[in-house]
Amino acid sequence: MEAAEWVVETCHEYLGCDKTDCVMHGAATARPCWEVEGTLCNHHGIALVRAVLPGRKEDSCVRSGCIYYRAFKSAVDSGRPGS
Repeated sequence: MEAAEWVVETCHEYLGCDKTDCVMHGAATARPCWEVEGTLCNHHGIALVRAVLPGRKEDSCVRSGCIYYRAFKSAVDSGRPGS
């Protein structure tokens, strides 16, 4: 089973995001948002970290403390579905 299948909600559902122009908003994909470029993340820290420390988007999610990233990883690591 893919890691992304463990989290039922997408990032926009989990975060209550209303940014309908984001590529993840309404997406029926199981891909985590940190694997998709062009998202409009609710967590302002992600953009700040990416501006200062270029690298993988996932690294920025870790460094900025994204709550969706932590919930996703926690669910996968514990072997339980849902957030």
